[in-house]
Amino acid sequence: MPVTVIKVGGSLFDLPDLGNRLSHVLGQLDGSRPLIISGGGRTADLVRDWDRIHNLGEERAHWLAIQSLTLNERLLNQLLPESEWVDSYAAAEAAWRANRVPILSAYAYLSRPAISSLEQVELPAAWEVTSDSIAAWFTLTWPAQELVLLKSVDLPEVETASELAARGFVDAYFPQLADELPCLRWCNLRSSEETLQLATVTRGSSFQSRNATGPA
Repeated sequence: MPVTVIKVGGSLFDLPDLGNRLSHVLGQLDGSRPLIISGGGRTADLVRDWDRIHNLGEERAHWLAIQSLTLNERLLNQLLPESEWVDSYAAAEAAWRANRVPILSAYAYLSRPAISSLEQVELPAAWEVTSDSIAAWFTLTWPAQELVLLKSVDLPEVETASELAARGFVDAYFPQLADELPCLRWCNLRSSEETLQLATVTRGSSFQSRNATGPA
């Protein structure tokens, strides 16, 4: 069964009904197994502050930021009763067999050697790589059929992934992975329940959105 990687943006963790909204999105994935990836938000910002104060250097700060995702992953695990925190492909497979929703430990997965048989380059250990690119990399190396980015805003009108990054909607490294993604979808999780739906990002001469309520 195909896999859908769902990245929960770090800006969404102040939503009082985050768990219910995530469940609503999961309900739109008929025929696909979800794999949830957490964004950083305030926890990653704390590491940025530490880096600025203590001059940690990009590589050490990068790995500290990835480790900080564990706190957010654990929160999502509490908010989704049907979820399970996992650290490997085998653990995710076991969760799916038990009709559970796996939330992947980014640090455990990224720090384990020989993650995938695919010849996908390793992610740079730099601040330009955040959870957007990490989720895209997971999509390519798992491999999964699509990536869903859950954000706090509607998909903006942009021409390219580079423009999306330049305007701060995704991280700076994301454009290097975007064209390889089999399918990219976007959802403003702060939308009203009546308009809360996934938009498929069509790529070619420009980025556009096509509303969709099921897998593309």
